Amino acid sequence: MRRRGWTLLVWLGIGALLCLGCPEDDDDATDDDAGDDDTADDDTGDDDTGDDDGGDDDGGDDDTGDDDGGDDDTGDDDTADDDGGDDDTGPPPGTWPTRVFAPYVDATAYPTPELGDIADTTSLAWFTLGFIVDETGTACTPSWGTYYDLATGPSSWGPSGKYYLYDEIAHVRTAHGGDVMVSFGGAANTPLAAACTDVSSLVTAYTDTIDALNLIRIDFDVEGYWVADHAPGGSVERRSQAIAQLQTNFANAGRPLEVWYTLPVLPSGLTPDGIAVLDSGLTHGVEIDGVNVMTMDYGDGAAPNPQDMMGEYGIQAIQSLHAQLDTLYTTHGIPKTSAELWAMIGTTPMIGMNDVVTELFHLQDAQETLDFANQEQIGMISMWSLNRDHPCPKATWVQLDCSSIPDQTKDWQFTAIFNPYTTP
Repeated sequence: MRRRGWTLLVWLGIGALLCLGCPEDDDDATDDDAGDDDTADDDTGDDDTGDDDGGDDDGGDDDTGDDDGGDDDTGDDDTADDDGGDDDTGPPPGTWPTRVFAPYVDATAYPTPELGDIADTTSLAWFTLGFIVDETGTACTPSWGTYYDLATGPSSWGPSGKYYLYDEIAHVRTAHGGDVMVSFGGAANTPLAAACTDVSSLVTAYTDTIDALNLIRIDFDVEGYWVADHAPGGSVERRSQAIAQLQTNFANAGRPLEVWYTLPVLPSGLTPDGIAVLDSGLTHGVEIDGVNVMTMDYGDGAAPNPQDMMGEYGIQAIQSLHAQLDTLYTTHGIPKTSAELWAMIGTTPMIGMNDVVTELFHLQDAQETLDFANQEQIGMISMWSLNRDHPCPKATWVQLDCSSIPDQTKDWQFTAIFNPYTTP
């Protein structure tokens, strides 16, 4: 997610591993947090936002084709897989909940997360999937973390054979009435906003992804080098212009589309680069539905003595964000009430051991976060990442598939705390 939490993806032949944020210097936390990432997952630093990675395709009325499978389509379009996938992503719900828990999922991890089974086991129905990035760095072609193309999507082999992420999404939607939000960007690889050199092609890449997965809610995880790419004609400006055009296109077509940003943060709030990303969006006419911040990997300079303080530091971060949004919207002549601003805010802690290994987000910190969210009615709680919501109490380093803290003794304990936050 950022340099305090950057995401390093290492392909080991059997899959991709995501390391959510390796800090530079603890004393240089402000720069780290500005992004140098988890969904979802983000983490807020350079590389990690549950950050996070990405891809795109078109679902519309075109056939995205399947060599071997895809008996269904994803709504009006066939998002079928090259190799299989008897199902597609299915129709999305009409709207997302007013308040939601939607954890980041590293969709490029191996084995591919079985969202349907997770939903069946935990009743979790809302997910943030990361990340869609450019296929090569210059192609202006959406991909899942550069590993999977948009048409087929992530897949793995299980006891019953090969299975596909898109079929898992379909199960979440049809069996649980839930949905997924896809995150563009993250800490690793090249975002589409940088790889696509003109606004029109970028709009097409975003639209292809939205159509392929029948999305009604999307996220832009901007961190690392890219959060500071503010030069005229840079990726920040081009992204803002493309999102504004995308929203106009969807409004004209009568199609719903919510737009969220995910940004690095400190307890003192967004860095100047993060504020500039939002300012650019508003300047170009983007209607921002929400701002999610990566409440993790602060570094000792910004968050000293973090033991038993990570919940409190996360609360300070979103309180600071609330004040910053108030100033930003007032400056743009778009007054919002305090309640409206809280409803725009999301928080994404890195559960368990953070990449700054002295920062441990415990179950009690999760409860404190939930209590504050209920108090202020914020728009979203997420976490980096759902992949890590498993026990490994003896671990002394950051694990990609478990939380690395002794107080987690069962699977899905963080999910159990946060999931009741979702309300219609």
